[in-house]
Amino acid sequence: MNILSSEMDGASKCACPLCQTSADSDAGYFARAFGEPRLFAATGEAMTDALGFCPRHGASLLAQERWSEGVVHVLRGAIPRLALMLNEDYLREPHVQQALFGADSACPACTYANRAVGRQAASLARQWSGAEDQAGLGLTGMLCFGHFQMLAGNLAPELRLAALAGDVDHLQQTARNIRALLRPAREADPWRRDDVAVLDCALDLIAGRPVFESLSTNGMLADAMSECPTLVEAIVLPHVCPLCVETERARRRWLLNVQRAADFDQDAWLFFPTCPEHVRTVALSGTPGLTAAVVARALSVALRYVRSQIHALVRTAELREEEARIKAEGPEVWAAHKRKRTRQKTEGQKIPVPRLVKCPGCERIEIATEHATGGLLDLLHEKKHRDAFGRGYGLCLKHFARTYRIAPRGMIRSLLAKDQQRRLAGLVAHLGEMAEGMPVREVPLDGDALWRKALRRFCGFA
Repeated sequence: MNILSSEMDGASKCACPLCQTSADSDAGYFARAFGEPRLFAATGEAMTDALGFCPRHGASLLAQERWSEGVVHVLRGAIPRLALMLNEDYLREPHVQQALFGADSACPACTYANRAVGRQAASLARQWSGAEDQAGLGLTGMLCFGHFQMLAGNLAPELRLAALAGDVDHLQQTARNIRALLRPAREADPWRRDDVAVLDCALDLIAGRPVFESLSTNGMLADAMSECPTLVEAIVLPHVCPLCVETERARRRWLLNVQRAADFDQDAWLFFPTCPEHVRTVALSGTPGLTAAVVARALSVALRYVRSQIHALVRTAELREEEARIKAEGPEVWAAHKRKRTRQKTEGQKIPVPRLVKCPGCERIEIATEHATGGLLDLLHEKKHRDAFGRGYGLCLKHFARTYRIAPRGMIRSLLAKDQQRRLAGLVAHLGEMAEGMPVREVPLDGDALWRKALRRFCGFA
């Protein structure tokens, strides 16, 4: 049974309103950015500064052919500006450096959505602050974990403490419900509709509601992985970024390890994901037992994080009360206390800042991608591999930025920049022919539209 297939049955029951705002803002962004000609220049500038879109928004845009004409017009204006940025004379400019070093997380659609969600979270925080009965608002059980954290961050410390305490109760109850589903006695029992509903709501709580069904390029990547067992073969592929291939290879390897850890009930903490994206990825595997185990682990991590936040808030309040009491005893006592506090600073008096545990899925995929990036740079030291790289697809812009940042100065850096400029120049020429209704020359379409091929240069394949 696929857990995600049952979500439509109770879509309104557990839906987070801020997740819905994020989904609505995505649709609104694409309509404005690629549907209103007066905004095409601004959209192109934003895409250039971010070096494209994140994979999630890139996949969403690739699935919406109605914006193809707008995409072509935007890219025709954005690519020449980007090619100029990649000129070696300008690569050390602060603006270009900011684009290169921020490319991993930069996405204009994410920025647009985050602003919309942030405004609504601030509005909900004002409602919470002004309400006499905060529990009556029902926000603790309505918002997903990530968006409740955003709401709590907008509250004054006293209200934030009360909100987090309520969130702990809700998370604990949800964790108890999931543990009941995982009890050993029910492993052989079929999953009833009520069980799936409980798991569905827990999944929505910890991972948020998915904002769209993405257009997967995993078929292209699967074909590439079957053809190319190593990076040496992948750099020759003409239609896919080799680092996207290696990233997908790492993602599939991690997913296999998640399943193995669940099967053998060992070292689950090393593999079970805790971020919304990868918790949802596991849920898509369609195994309710595995999904429940992963959700239980993510809830455990979330509970530990919220408790550390509460501890930090309580400790901060205690220190403020202590300082107020000492100040009330007179200026001499307060001056002596400050001198003593200065001497004791090296003894660990600072309140530890709560930090959410990094998702093992994110960490393993990131390490694998870094390893593949280093491997590519090693290959480019040899002429035969440089020639093969030149014949292949090259790099999508996100992976170009990652590779260029750590490439050694000299020949290899120059090669990467010039190679990307060459590919972009060819792309904008073909887009110009397409926009003017001319026959597009020397473009192997392979059944894929040119606008999609161009857009994938800006969002990758993974």
